[in-house]
Amino acid sequence: MSAPIDTRPCPNYPSSTLKASVKKLLLTPLFLVLFGLILAAQEMADKPIFSKASNQTYAPVHGVPDCATLAVLKGDPNTTASVVEIKLTPGCIVPWHWHSVNENVVPLTGLLEMYMKDEKPVILVSGDYNFLPAKHIHQDKCSGSKPCSAIVFVDGPFDIHYVDKSGAEIPADQAIAAAEKLMSKSGAKPSH
Repeated sequence: MSAPIDTRPCPNYPSSTLKASVKKLLLTPLFLVLFGLILAAQEMADKPIFSKASNQTYAPVHGVPDCATLAVLKGDPNTTASVVEIKLTPGCIVPWHWHSVNENVVPLTGLLEMYMKDEKPVILVSGDYNFLPAKHIHQDKCSGSKPCSAIVFVDGPFDIHYVDKSGAEIPADQAIAAAEKLMSKSGAKPSH
């Protein structure tokens, strides 16, 4: 037969002190890990970023016409706010679309033609600025004979939703195929 378990508090070590010690023992590592993560996040946010054009890697973007490439300058466009540089070949069209997040555009080179739903097109050149609120329907075109590039800031994960003339959402391949027809007439070339 087993002896009964003695559940009385130890006379030399009060129960409340024991509970507090166990709690402290369990919570201290958790607080240290959280504190470390907070410090690491602050360190990352507080460090300057220098992105040299010669070191940037441009790649096609899934769901965007092949005449556009992108280099990530800061952040991760798939998960958080980010800064990217986009390059468009002459005649490249990114058909009517909208994003779930705000978009800020600063052209660097070329003639970037921005079409806004129900507004006249605007041609942006180096140093101009364009703010597009979330879900604002627009279309981009690299006009003229020179490539276009722009710095684009988005305040959340990047997405793109293509729409038809009525504003109804359509699949990316359908929108891109229609844009490629227009581009083939104007002679736009894929970027790769």
